[in-house]
Amino acid sequence: MQKVYCLYKLKPGVTAEEYVEWSRTVDQAITRQQPCVHRFRVLQLGGSRGGASPWDIVEDIEVESWEAWEQCLTTPEMAEVVAGFRRMADRESAVTVFGSEIE
Repeated sequence: MQKVYCLYKLKPGVTAEEYVEWSRTVDQAITRQQPCVHRFRVLQLGGSRGGASPWDIVEDIEVESWEAWEQCLTTPEMAEVVAGFRRMADRESAVTVFGSEIE
């Protein structure tokens, strides 16, 4: 099992309401159905200890493996999700990290 976190800002001109609607109806609906995905949560950030958050969104994803997740992103089933992400997320601000729980 692998945890993946993706943090990013929305592109200028993309409203929070527009993003939330897409997240609920497209991103979450499709991503949660993928075989390698065990859990997928999306959080809208409201701030940080120092004030404003450097990101607007964090995706908390639990997948079979990093390799399986990368492969999943290239499938026809995920094409609409990937296209929407490219349209809404500021890729310059995006940070994706992955790792495993320390037991």
